[in-house]
Amino acid sequence: MSKEVTVRLVTPAGRSRIVLPATATLGDLQTEVKAKTSVEPAAQRFALDDKGQRPVAGAPEAPLAQLGIVNGIQLYLVNAEASIAPQVLSKVPVSVEPEKPIGKADPASGGSAAPAASSSSGAAASSSSSGAVASSDAASKAAIGDGKKVDPKFETFDAFLRYRRYDTGALPGSQRYVSATVRQGGMIKIPPPVSIKQQPYRHVDTLSVMNVPEVEYFIGYWQTHLLENAMQRLGWMYGYYLEDKNYDEGCRAVLEGIYEPPQEMVGEYAQPKDDPHHGRVDRIAEALGLEPIGWIYTSLLLDDGLLLSPDEVLRIGRLQNEHSTNIHFTKYNLSKFVSCAVRPDVKLGGLPNINPFMVSDQCSAMVRDGILSESADRQHCVVREAKKDELIPDFIVEGKPNKKIATDFFVVRLNDTTPKKLRSMFVHADFPRENRQTQPQRREDLKKYFKKRDKSEPSWSRFADFHLILYIAQEIDVDTAVAICECVRDRKDVPEGVLMLIDQIIQ
Repeated sequence: MSKEVTVRLVTPAGRSRIVLPATATLGDLQTEVKAKTSVEPAAQRFALDDKGQRPVAGAPEAPLAQLGIVNGIQLYLVNAEASIAPQVLSKVPVSVEPEKPIGKADPASGGSAAPAASSSSGAAASSSSSGAVASSDAASKAAIGDGKKVDPKFETFDAFLRYRRYDTGALPGSQRYVSATVRQGGMIKIPPPVSIKQQPYRHVDTLSVMNVPEVEYFIGYWQTHLLENAMQRLGWMYGYYLEDKNYDEGCRAVLEGIYEPPQEMVGEYAQPKDDPHHGRVDRIAEALGLEPIGWIYTSLLLDDGLLLSPDEVLRIGRLQNEHSTNIHFTKYNLSKFVSCAVRPDVKLGGLPNINPFMVSDQCSAMVRDGILSESADRQHCVVREAKKDELIPDFIVEGKPNKKIATDFFVVRLNDTTPKKLRSMFVHADFPRENRQTQPQRREDLKKYFKKRDKSEPSWSRFADFHLILYIAQEIDVDTAVAICECVRDRKDVPEGVLMLIDQIIQ
């Protein structure tokens, strides 16, 4: 049995993970929830669904296991009368002054480390208003006093909001970049100009690679089987989010597994094809206590030191919009979907390196509203041409209207790290991957996999391979795979019936 219970808490303020001893009581959980949300234990109402139709209640001294709160469970804080948002927003909002356009900042030159080494990455954008600079100074003083790191280019999102009294109305994600239609004989409302600004905050601060072999096998397959033919590869990243204690109210995305969907080459990049099995993969990930946190993709080195190409910016913007939510306590719509580019690094002698990015909220909003268009320009994102009788806002770049926007204005760079002590939930990572044409999965792979496992190894540990579990879900059934997921998640023995079934198959 696991010595810890991890509870995935969903509240009006967002998601967080609470880790408690296996012997913890409901009172212990309530104390942790109060520390994270400021909601008093007496006011806390828990449920297994966001509607509150499956409540979880009991005496404070009741053990969590007795209440059905097990390792990896997703628990909702649903009490409306103790909502976090009103507590925070009781402060009088302070409007954000319009930011003055400034010259484009040079992107930082520091590269990220290889998967097996930690690094501190640079940033491609900085604050573009005096208000942002002032709050950044205040944040820096507070952070230094608390022993937190201070990123010279980005604030954490919640720290950024705190110094603006949680007013999100002026933020780019709250704006609509709409056009106007010219009508004869009628009043014409000309769309106001939009200043292109570099984002001073980020929603995720660090991508932490907990399952290092998973990334190494992904990169290794690209290097040895695809790169010589100029082919690329992509995969969906699964993991979870944690508080990044290195930053003031920071957020860390932790990578545990990569699922490679069916894909094909379109131009210079790999594109996912329709995947009828994606829902099954999500179900297995959820049973493991994981969720989609982003995607990883390979590419050739970009020209002229670009961090992201225009095509990549548009693609990342679309993915962030698809994986956005308003669960933040301010109801501001945001995304924490991380994009990780794998490219040859000149500083490493051409060896591949991982580079985690996001694009700014302004970029995502422009993609959402259809302002940016596909073009042959390899340096700039291009504003689409207006249709007949249509007026599109002017976009002000470095003080002048311009339909071409350098991609650096939209780039938000993340740190990438590998913990000194790896504690991945997956003990193994050598089962063949899905959807590889050069290395298709076969039943024989099961026999080869278990032949390499030591009989003295705990049963849950022998099954602790993300791709093995996905294969079992595909070849046997999802319910059997979910039962194995729960054993891997809770570090408990796999049921005897499942072991007999697997033994029968591999024999």
